[in-house]
Amino acid sequence: MVTTRRQHQQEEAKRKREATLESIWNDMRKRGRTLSLTLSNDITREILSTVPVEDLLRFKFACKSWYTLLHDPFFINLHLNQSISNYNFAFMVCSNFKVVFSVDFDISSSSFKLKKPVKIDCPFEAFQIYGSCNGIFLVCIFLRSYKICLWNPTTGEYKDLSDTLPKNPKHTQPFLHVVYWLGYDLSRDDYKVIRMSYYHKGTITDIHVYSLRTNSCKKFHNVPYFILGLVYPKYSNSGGIHLNGAIHWLGKHVSDTNDFLLRIVSFDLANDEFKDLLLLPNVLLNDKSKRLGIFEECLCIYQVNKDSYIDVFIMKEYGVKESWMKILSINDLRIYNMRHFKAICITNNGKLLVQWDHKNLALYDPKHGGRKCGDVKIEGLSTRSYLNIGTYVKSLVSLEAIKYF
Repeated sequence: MVTTRRQHQQEEAKRKREATLESIWNDMRKRGRTLSLTLSNDITREILSTVPVEDLLRFKFACKSWYTLLHDPFFINLHLNQSISNYNFAFMVCSNFKVVFSVDFDISSSSFKLKKPVKIDCPFEAFQIYGSCNGIFLVCIFLRSYKICLWNPTTGEYKDLSDTLPKNPKHTQPFLHVVYWLGYDLSRDDYKVIRMSYYHKGTITDIHVYSLRTNSCKKFHNVPYFILGLVYPKYSNSGGIHLNGAIHWLGKHVSDTNDFLLRIVSFDLANDEFKDLLLLPNVLLNDKSKRLGIFEECLCIYQVNKDSYIDVFIMKEYGVKESWMKILSINDLRIYNMRHFKAICITNNGKLLVQWDHKNLALYDPKHGGRKCGDVKIEGLSTRSYLNIGTYVKSLVSLEAIKYF
């Protein structure tokens, strides 16, 4: 009954969108003044906010009114929020660091069916996905030259940050590597890139935060935390978790002498402040391999247990140590290192989509003890390919940068 009602609502919404687009198209052909009046109508804008980005962009050069609409910050955010509310998500799949596909899927569907992959235009020869937020990707280009870029594959914009971010330190001891994260500051409608330099023995220096709104970079000194993941092989945490206006990592305070005394360290994107959110509960203070994640809008930790399977713990109340609880175990495949495991997303009916060994995808059902529901195949892609997968929502968010199509 519920499914039938939802299908009816979706069909009705589709009919309204098609009627609106037909009306606008007729106005365009007439080239009359009615087009501006149509686009300024609140009801029309509300309906257009549910139209897929690809359909909207078909008319981006049709007239000045349409162009203005697609660049209106209010409409861009309205469309983005509608897409997120309606679970209009897609996968960005980078195969063997080169071939790029977009794969639409319905996160609310009980069967979780993937649509046919669509090869997309890409301005980069070879790259790695570091993160995504509101349709914007943070990518590293490493062929011929090393660059960090922001990229909206839907609008065809990218922004090279090489001239704004500081150059990497010389590769001499004790330098180890540099890592990056992407986040969104809702209070300023701003996208920020965090850059951290790792040195041996866990010390972090040269922390920089880039702001897209100001196109500038700020340096931080004497941060008393270091982030685990790429420093300690047992922990896999390089992506950072974006939640409640902050990016979160597993970390340690520089004064901690106990190797197992892990914390959740966060960076408040509005105030540009590092914070010590809380210590992990005793059940997670051990030498087991871990990964910080997000599960149904809660911070969670995936931990390899004594049998080399994965236990999943969630923090039910944000910032409350006592609210940690174990919700499921994934026990169909033994692993020994979290680098082989990546939780991709949660479907609307609570199933967990997991990627193994950067290749295979599988669904698990927490309601049935973490039982595997089945494998998920991406049509046309070999299971032997190295797949760098990022979940994103197609958006009109502008980088006000280079357009390549």
